[in-house]
This record gives sequence, C-alpha cells and structure tokens, in this order.
Amino acid sequence: MTAASGGIATQGRLPPLGGGLLWLYRVLWATLALAALLVHALLLTEPAMEPVVLALRLVKAAVIFSVVTMLFRKKQRDPVAALLSLAFLCWTITSSFDFAAADLWPMLLDRIRFMLFALALLLFPDREWRPSWGRHVAFSSIVVAGLGILEAARLLPTHLFLPLAIGCVLAAVAALLECYRTASSEVLRQQMKWVALGLVSGISLILGARAGDAFSHGTASFALPAIWEGMFQAGIVIIAGGFLVSLLRYRLFDAETAISRSAAYATLTISLVAVFAATEATIENVGQTYFGMGLGNVSAAAAAAVAAVLLNPLHERIGGWAERRFQRDLVLLKTELPPLLEDIAVSVSPNELGDAVLPRICEAIHARRAGLLVDGSLISVVGIDRPPTRREQPVDRRLSQIFPVRVPLGCPFSRLQGSLLLGPRPDGSLPGKDDMNAVEHILPALRRALIVSTAREEMRTENLRASRRATQKINELHARVFALERVARRTA
Repeated sequence: MTAASGGIATQGRLPPLGGGLLWLYRVLWATLALAALLVHALLLTEPAMEPVVLALRLVKAAVIFSVVTMLFRKKQRDPVAALLSLAFLCWTITSSFDFAAADLWPMLLDRIRFMLFALALLLFPDREWRPSWGRHVAFSSIVVAGLGILEAARLLPTHLFLPLAIGCVLAAVAALLECYRTASSEVLRQQMKWVALGLVSGISLILGARAGDAFSHGTASFALPAIWEGMFQAGIVIIAGGFLVSLLRYRLFDAETAISRSAAYATLTISLVAVFAATEATIENVGQTYFGMGLGNVSAAAAAAVAAVLLNPLHERIGGWAERRFQRDLVLLKTELPPLLEDIAVSVSPNELGDAVLPRICEAIHARRAGLLVDGSLISVVGIDRPPTRREQPVDRRLSQIFPVRVPLGCPFSRLQGSLLLGPRPDGSLPGKDDMNAVEHILPALRRALIVSTAREEMRTENLRASRRATQKINELHARVFALERVARRTA
C-alpha cells in the first residue's frame, strides 16, 4: 500500500538530471555561455552602436550570466533550473540584437528560448506536471516552437508563431496560478509570489519597451531609444531575478514587501505622470484660449511644480493602500493586537498573555517560533517541542541559538525586565525590516499589558498568601478553642 501510494505521488514528477542528460545539459550550457560571451565581445567592436545601449546590454549580460551561473552551481540536477538557465542564456544572446533584427540564427534561438521557458513554467517549481493538462500545453509549446523555426527559416509562409506562442505562455501562467491556488505549503506559495512579481514587472517593462519603440519609430529624439532599451533589458533582468530568488529560496518571505513596494512605486509613477500630463495640457489649452499663444516652458514648469506638491500626499496614500493590500498580516498585527492586549491584560496571567500573543506575532511575520522572556524566565513559547529547562534558561547562548532575534521589553519606569524572542522564518532567513517595524509598533502595548498582568498576578499571589495565612491562624485559633473546651469538659 505504501509503495503504491508513493508511485502514484511521484508519477507526474520528473526525476533529477543524471547520466547522459546531465552531461548534455552541461555541454549545452557551456556552448550557450561561450556563444553569449562571443556575442557581447563582438558588440564592443560594433562602431555604429550607441554607448548607452551598449552599456545596458553589457550590464544585462553580466547580471543574467551571474544568475545562470548560480543556478548551474547550486541546482545543476534540477530540470526546472536547467530549463531556465538555458532559456536565459538564449535570451541573453537574442536580446542583444535590435528589436527589428531579422537575422536567422537569433530568431531560431528565440524560438528555442520560448520553448524552454514555457516548459520551465509548466514544471515550476517541483518538477511536477500540475495541473494534469500542463502536459498538453507542453506538447503544444514544442509544436509552436517548431512552427516558429520553420517560419524563421522561411520554409512556411505563415505568421502564426507569435499569437500561438502568446497563447502557450498565458496557458503556462494559468497553470502556475492553479498551482498557487492548490498549494498546501507556505514556502511554495512564497515561491510563486516571487515568480509572479518577476513576471508581471518584467513583462510589463518588455511590452512597454516594445510599444514605445513602435509608437516612437521615426522620431528624432535621441533619448527615447535608450529609454526603451533600458526598459527592455531591465524586464529580462527582473524576470531572471524572480526565478533565482524562488529557486534558491533566498528570503522568500520578503515577497509581500517587494510586491507592496513595487505596486506603490508603479502606481505613484503613473499617478505623477498623469498629473503632470493633465496639468500641462490644461495650462496649454488655457493659454491658447485666453492668450492666443502657447505658454511653452511655463506650462511644463507649472505641471512639474504641481506634481512635486502632490508627491508626498500621493506617496502616503498609495503607500498605505499597497500595505493594506499586500501586507495584510502586518496591518492586522498593528491594528488588532494592541486593543486585544488592552482587553485581556486585566484578566489573564503573563503566561496566558504570552500564549495568546505569540501565535499571532508568528503568523504575521512568518516566524517559526517565538518566546517571551520575563525576569530571566521563559514564561511562554511557541514553535518548539521542548522549551529550555529552568537550568538552561539563564544561558544566553542557548536562547540565542533557538531565537536569533531578541527585542527588549524593559521599561525605565517599571522593574519589569524582559525580551520578545523571535526565531527564523521557514526559509531560514530572519524577519525583514517591515516585520520588525510592525513588532516595534506593538511593543508599547505588549509592555503595558505585561506590566498590568504581572502586577495583577503579584496581587493575586499576595492575596492567596494572605488568605492562606488567615486560614492558618483561624485553624490555630479553632484548635486552641477546641483544646480549651476539652479541658473545660474534663474539669466539669
């Protein structure tokens, strides 16, 4: 039964590369890497190339080559990393030619790059065909790549490659979304978020560069080609970076921060450009209507001034929207935990307070474990099977190994001394800057709740002691009265 279940579980997963396939991958990787180096060496000898464009392409090549080298060294037997490495090497070569280049071999490499990239998307990240219809998309991508090769070689008069390739890529992205929706692991979800961030940002820049180059074709501006080239090359770098972070699982849980800031900056940029364009057009129309002439540089300067005035308000509003939309866990931690602490502090013990608060902190900042250290004792802990014993608690080295982050809770107006102890995230990284800012935000409420709860617990303990002493004295008096009554009965 176990063997059968295991066979079913691994039926749709590709095995790691080994034997002849591994050596074939190594040979192809080395060949494409050498070809990429030769192409960019030849770019240095191209007399007609603009220096800015040449610099952008060389920087892109250096970044992509670093990415594929890290994938080759750290994930050499992973089929997904192998497909992505070969695809990015092909893309490094083909993206070093102009948009309108019609040379045969760059076009052939571009078709191969499309096929490798589509297959990598369908198998990402754990080499499984998930969902099951991904196999059909993979087969279609191979057929479309073959069609594109025939069209590039002018063996077929059709022009179907581009729309069919876009359809295959969209189907592969839909497979990724289905994989994200059905993922049971938080690590897998974070991997998907990094890939989504890279794909959305990178493809937006690439499409923007393509559209801008098409619409500005024939203009006399010298700056626009460099802008479009920079957007295009930056898009490739961002896509590669998203896959690199995801596959190497480096700071996976910073995805929400990266997505939030990217969305905020993109929205802020679009808003400022819209404000500038609308203000400039309005001032220009007013000048034409009432003064009978264009205001020229005056309208541009006034529009720039309006955009500058609106920069800070827009940044605050858009930043707040992005944080609420993409970092909801941290927002809930900052807004809901302080009132909760205020409500329960007067009715629970410090241990119960820690048991109520620590799981919420761990969930918000994705920490695997957390602890509350008060007056040298670990009063509450989550995420570990065996807390340190009382003998081990005073040993800082023992605690620092389990909880690498320590946030002091001491208050100068109270004798309470303690620390909030935080462990690493599931990928082994420490909480990020936004996570620590959220923790710092709740510290005053946590400190006050601990002071109130500790004082209440001390008062309850003192009342219990007083009650025990009173009970003991009453029992002693009762014993004396009983002894006196017994002596009186004897004498009577």
